[in-house]
Amino acid sequence: MDDDFEDLLGGRDEIGQDSSQESLTTAAAGLDFRERGEGLLDDGQTTPQSTFDYGDPVGLVVETDMSVVETGPSGKGKRRNPRSIKTTPGSAIDRAGQEIASDYSDTTPSTTSPVSTLGKIEAVFEQIADDMLGHARQISISLDVRPRIPPTRSGAVADAITLDRKTRRLGFPGKTAEEAWRFTVVLRILELMHEALRTGVTISKRDMYYRDPALFGSQTHVDRYVDDIAYTFNVPRSALNVTAAAKGLVVGAFSFCRRDGSILNAAADREGILIPSLKDVLSVDLSAVKWIVVVEKEASFRSIAASTFWDRLSPEGVLITGKGYPDIATRALLRYLCTPSPQNDFASPPSYALMDYDPDGLAIMSVYRYGSAALAHESAALCVPQLKWLGLRSEHMLLGEEGGTHARQGLLALTPRDRNKARKMLEREVGGDGGKHGGSDEREMQRALRTMLMLNVKAELQLLDAVPGL
Repeated sequence: MDDDFEDLLGGRDEIGQDSSQESLTTAAAGLDFRERGEGLLDDGQTTPQSTFDYGDPVGLVVETDMSVVETGPSGKGKRRNPRSIKTTPGSAIDRAGQEIASDYSDTTPSTTSPVSTLGKIEAVFEQIADDMLGHARQISISLDVRPRIPPTRSGAVADAITLDRKTRRLGFPGKTAEEAWRFTVVLRILELMHEALRTGVTISKRDMYYRDPALFGSQTHVDRYVDDIAYTFNVPRSALNVTAAAKGLVVGAFSFCRRDGSILNAAADREGILIPSLKDVLSVDLSAVKWIVVVEKEASFRSIAASTFWDRLSPEGVLITGKGYPDIATRALLRYLCTPSPQNDFASPPSYALMDYDPDGLAIMSVYRYGSAALAHESAALCVPQLKWLGLRSEHMLLGEEGGTHARQGLLALTPRDRNKARKMLEREVGGDGGKHGGSDEREMQRALRTMLMLNVKAELQLLDAVPGL
């Protein structure tokens, strides 16, 4: 937290610095201006026809409503055509996007040149400046809409994303005050990204919010538009020098080798260490690891790590927690550890999920396995479909009788929210086939949800703390 405030206070002087005219000219050199057709709707609406081909890395579209009449040599007035920015194959911006197209992960080291990404942002700024000098009646920025597709076992998400790429338009001054505010928020975020790329400093989304809290209103707005801009540019957030604040914890019998040559031992702190960004990790040593357990809650993670049970098993295991619904860094680390690669010496230890026996617990496990709907376009680089369900299960509720009154307190009735979430999960039916053609884990999760609804009972991991011998 102290570091966050140091970044907040220390970076204020650089916010207003302008980029050089030379860099703006260079950024514009690879741009291709084109006529803009119909089909793009106002803010909050989307068009079924894609503005861009998904196969091409894309940039922000800056539109203008040019109602100014110019006078030609003949003395007759003529209306200037609206124009927009679009990357073209072979341009500097296009090449920058192609470099990262094969691996879309926020925490994976990006091979995208910071200069190329910087050029995309400067091209947007330059076009806005040109349009303002041209007395445009309205300036608009178009963002691609991230698909919200429920996670599945297969590659159906990736296939669905490629079918259509919709856009939304944010204008200034816009038709409403809210639209003008959203345009300003996006422009401010682009400015902060430009500063981070130009200075070579990585900024967290939390830092970004505190740079202008009065404008942003809430952290949610920053999170949303950062992801929208990254999706529109077809780059991971790391290519924009933006990251999420560290959240997850890990402890166990392995170590990280950082890119600066230093070693970070995950067993050094019994209470766990913050999960590092994979941008800073060169490799991991998993030679002693035989299994990995993902724990839903921080409280349960710390309880297990402090137990005599962990003393016996720590020389061969790893515990990870995302403290509830996991962030990208936690999901990326789990995949990094479980997927054979030269960086982990082609190790693939089995992984297990220890979650509450409730709809949220199963939903969190599904995020680790298949990804989230909000970041469906990144799921392929973050999912761990081989994750096995360790517990809690319906049979574990019997432990409440063995542990007495204290253990029975871990058994709770489903709330209306729980029942509604369980019904929605069953309606969605992971895999889209009702579990009929899914694996045993998928069918088992379906049965668990039905059992919860029938018995109207859920169980929390704290139930295990009160059971003797556990």
